[in-house]
Amino acid sequence: MTGPGRRKAALTLTAEDAAGLAALLTTVDEFLRSSPDITSRLAGFLENRGSRFPGFEACNLIDELSFTALGYRCRLAGSSDADPDQETR
Repeated sequence: MTGPGRRKAALTLTAEDAAGLAALLTTVDEFLRSSPDITSRLAGFLENRGSRFPGFEACNLIDELSFTALGYRCRLAGSSDADPDQETR
């Protein structure tokens, strides 16, 4: 999660690397959304790290992961270098 005032460094990924990252993020997202127990365990983890609102932050973290995965998939869909079968993997 990037907060205001943080530096953003440029990073270039190949379409293949970005597709791999998108697939990984999608798998983790699907896992995190697979059970309410997982969300509550993530909240417990965040609480142990000092979170004041662990349930809220857990849900936001899962949503952020989901939107990040979607963003990569959308960028790949618009890339001429992207693997056309990547969306179905």
